Amino acid sequence: TVSIVKHPDVQRMLLRMKSLTAAARTITYATAGAIDQAHRSINEDEKSYGTRLAALLTPVGKAFGTDTGVEVASLGVQVHGGMGYIEDTGAAQMLRDARIPPIYEGTNGIQAIDLVTRKLPEQGGEFVRTYITSLRETVDAVAASNAPVFGNMAAELSTAIDALAESTDWLLEHLTKEPAKALAGATPYLRLFGLTAGGVYLARGALHAHASEDIPEAQPVGLARFFAENVLSETSGLNRTVTQGATSLESAAEALLVA
Repeated sequence: TVSIVKHPDVQRMLLRMKSLTAAARTITYATAGAIDQAHRSINEDEKSYGTRLAALLTPVGKAFGTDTGVEVASLGVQVHGGMGYIEDTGAAQMLRDARIPPIYEGTNGIQAIDLVTRKLPEQGGEFVRTYITSLRETVDAVAASNAPVFGNMAAELSTAIDALAESTDWLLEHLTKEPAKALAGATPYLRLFGLTAGGVYLARGALHAHASEDIPEAQPVGLARFFAENVLSETSGLNRTVTQGATSLESAAEALLVA
């Protein structure tokens, strides 16, 4: 078992499992914090912001978290090899169980549609743009730290946020004049949103651990860096799918989906 875990490919799968789970958890925590702010803050502006933030993050937390559960459980089967496919390890049962939440949470396609058609247009799109700006503040803090332990985290996060911002602007532009094209990009957009937000939230945890004398920094910094340098590369492709994929979908669907 030890020799298998030392294999780089297995290590990559295990770290992907761990970092994706951590990223999904941070989005859940951020959503819960926004809900608490909405209900418990004595400042009306803070209450309003918490309400809007909770509404924006809820479909992301539900869909990204449950999709992550499926991916992580599937990788768990892969790590075990043939023993994962049969019942001895319990990995196969976890994958079957993990496949349920993406269905009964909406399904996740509905969560993506909710995000794009209801949450993005809030305040004419200004709220989501404000949120994206807040994500950039973390990137600036990572870059300003000049800590070698962060590696290329700042650059990778910045690229992901740029992709999210471009997709967001494209969707907001097309929602009213070409809604079918916007809806075609809903699911990849939610994935893009979840990866970017999760990566930034992991980076915030890494910054806190790096600055603290009481928190061992190896795990939060290592997970945030791995996620930024190995997982966030997906965001550029997702952005192209959102902004360029609808045309090929329209042209091919009628011919290719005929019974």
